[in-house]
Amino acid sequence: MNVESALDQLYAAGLDEFTATRNALAFELASAGDARASTQIKALKKPNLAAWALNQLARNHPAELEELVAATDRVRRAHRRALSGGKATDLREATDERNRVVSRLTKLAGFVLTDAGHAAATATLAAVSDSFVAIASDEVGAELLKKGRLSRELRPGAIVDVGGLTLVPEEAEEGAAPTQRDLSAIQSARVAVNEARQKLKGANDAVRDADAEAWRLSGEADEAERRAKASREAAEFAKRAADARRADAEQATKALDEAQEALKTLDESS
Repeated sequence: MNVESALDQLYAAGLDEFTATRNALAFELASAGDARASTQIKALKKPNLAAWALNQLARNHPAELEELVAATDRVRRAHRRALSGGKATDLREATDERNRVVSRLTKLAGFVLTDAGHAAATATLAAVSDSFVAIASDEVGAELLKKGRLSRELRPGAIVDVGGLTLVPEEAEEGAAPTQRDLSAIQSARVAVNEARQKLKGANDAVRDADAEAWRLSGEADEAERRAKASREAAEFAKRAADARRADAEQATKALDEAQEALKTLDESS
């Protein structure tokens, strides 16, 4: 088993089974000698109800999720054209279509919740709906949603992220081309996103390394404690054995004294 397969098993589990499944997978990875992967799995937090519903929808209804991605991509393209002098009606139509897809997916998420025995509360469904909208401005969150590995719902940012949504390939756009200013802004946004992603990766790697080191030191401390306990028990056993031998020696000394006294008495009477 590797980390990817462990993650798939973990996030596919029922919400009430998450903690037990996580601990079992972490133990299995540790037993297989992969302490780093074990630590990574063990550090994962249980999703809240909205995130769990989103994960199950992504895993069990990928075609519907791709429909949302396509609708979101059309909104992004219409937004670019609007920035370049295109028709605002195109953006409104694309946004309306995206909102209809979001509404259908939100209802589907409600069915996912009720089928699993959870309440499809208004607040939960609102968080689910917001997450569908948020993929336009949260590229990392969109990827996590696609993989079904969210721990919390997503929160919408700007109306659309002109830096690009990478879940689906971009096609050639019709209409007026973006201005140089727009292209520069897009490029700057992409650079900023890439830099932020690299920093996040470095921070996550550092956290995993620190967790692995803590795991190793904790194991060494536990082993040292076990050895110390065993040494104390052995010392106590040896002490009791020495006390017993001391008692035997005292008995032997007493017996020797009595035998010598008896011998002396016999010698004097002969």
